[in-house]
Amino acid sequence: MSLRHAILGVLEFQPLHGYALKCVLEEGISQVWPVNLAAIDPSLRELEQEGLLTHGTEATRSGRPDRKVYSISDRGRAEMAHWRRLAPDSGEYQMKNPLMLKLLFAKRENLPEVRQWVEDALADCAVVRRAVEASLADADSLPFFVRFLRETGRDHLDVQIRQFT
Repeated sequence: MSLRHAILGVLEFQPLHGYALKCVLEEGISQVWPVNLAAIDPSLRELEQEGLLTHGTEATRSGRPDRKVYSISDRGRAEMAHWRRLAPDSGEYQMKNPLMLKLLFAKRENLPEVRQWVEDALADCAVVRRAVEASLADADSLPFFVRFLRETGRDHLDVQIRQFT
């Protein structure tokens, strides 16, 4: 996934000004894909030059400059539709799990610590899942995209927990 597609994907849900876009990317996307926040503004300019985004202005408090509100263009929607249909690049999705690798090779020996490793992994997943669940307590107040990503993260944790039980 590229930053350009992360930006376009968020803007498909709703137009946003740059700071709000950064917040959504940091709160939502970065949980599943690391985002270089310093690259967002240059990417916005580039996407706009390519005709994938447009911007309008929104008045701010007195004394502050108006801010740009970015929207995805029809061309940007077409780019996203095309990108969603492409298979991921080879090696793009990596399911690296050091514990699973250890479990695979620990079968050669009857290691007593394996049970503790699994219990620790389950405990870690449970802590993170509780935190995600708590962040969804007032889900209706969250932007749709942030709520969607957190719910997806919770579901992914449920899969991991089932994997170890």
